[in-house]
Amino acid sequence: MSRPLILLLAYHFPPSRAVGGARPHRFYKYMKRLGYDCHVLTAVSPDDMAREADVQYVSDPLHTNPKQGVAWQAERIGWKFLFRGDLALGWSDAAYRAGLEFIQKNPGRSITILSTAPPLGTHLTAWRLASKTRLPWIADFRDPIVGPAGEDAVFPAVAPRLERTILRAADLVLANTDSMRNAWVENYGDPKNRIHVLWNGFDSEDGVSVKELPPRDQKIISHVGELYGGRDARPILLAFDRLLRKGRIQASSYRILQIGAAQPTEVPPPDFISRATSEGWLEMKPPVPHAEAKRLACESDGLLLVQPHTGVQVPGKLFEYVRMGRNILAFLVKGSPVERILERSGTAYTCIYPEQHPDEMEARILSYLEGLGSPPCPPSTWFQNTFEASRQASELDRLIRSLKRD
Repeated sequence: MSRPLILLLAYHFPPSRAVGGARPHRFYKYMKRLGYDCHVLTAVSPDDMAREADVQYVSDPLHTNPKQGVAWQAERIGWKFLFRGDLALGWSDAAYRAGLEFIQKNPGRSITILSTAPPLGTHLTAWRLASKTRLPWIADFRDPIVGPAGEDAVFPAVAPRLERTILRAADLVLANTDSMRNAWVENYGDPKNRIHVLWNGFDSEDGVSVKELPPRDQKIISHVGELYGGRDARPILLAFDRLLRKGRIQASSYRILQIGAAQPTEVPPPDFISRATSEGWLEMKPPVPHAEAKRLACESDGLLLVQPHTGVQVPGKLFEYVRMGRNILAFLVKGSPVERILERSGTAYTCIYPEQHPDEMEARILSYLEGLGSPPCPPSTWFQNTFEASRQASELDRLIRSLKRD
């Protein structure tokens, strides 16, 4: 009997550094260990990828032939008027043809289509393939289409209809937080119990661990990753600056390190950045390779998490942060999945909420700074059991098997 086969539609995929490639790659890696074959359709250029036989490059006309063709025009209009993120419509059509050809070359195989989005084009590809071939389809959402962490923009009526249609068309739907699933059930219902939670997580083989800190006088608090799309660090930086002006802390004792690009809307104005940099308590570092970013974070005294724009999503960096054992300063929505994970993670943390008075923010930052010298905290057993990638692959295996029995 041949091994079961997953046709994985993942626009982003390693070795691309796009954060959207991490989750599908964990699926790919650990489902193969569970006895599945996987075939990946991705937009990652063959010049960038290791040439695994089961990873197939499908070019995106939006990038290979910019400003040409109907798909490019639709993408441009959609990005401007309908959705903030890429639609990948041209890629979706090319991926559909490649996927259909692959399925036709594997007659008789037990194939499950697994699409992971954003961009939305992966789900559109899977929808067409499932309709054509009657193969089971699992739609994995790393972000909702509707909501503060989603892609809806000028025409709010379009996104809910599209989201509802995909939720009803797929055989199973994966939400990566319980809050996302709860919102879907409330808005659309789930009479057939097809919507399941499969959290984001971590690969225990990726080399993240608790390490001793190098000796130094200035304690470093790092934020790893871009600041964009509502990840507004201004309240934290302004509160830190006020504490300095009041003499409550010294610039020589602490430094906030931003690793990655920051949109102007998410940080204070350039004159503030220039002054803080010259005073030595703020450093804006350009993007670096992931291994280097991970090293800098592991060697930091504390870690900054900026997630004030959504009470639904959990950033992937949280799972690395917790495993590093450092004290976390989290700027987030009260009661969000991020806060609930922190509460059970075993790590030391302090939460600041967007609605708090500036004086309360300052008090919490002072309390956080006082705890920076504490020993690192290893993650809890609950955290390890809930978010480790091989355990999540086992849950995905269970869901696929449930489809075969229907």
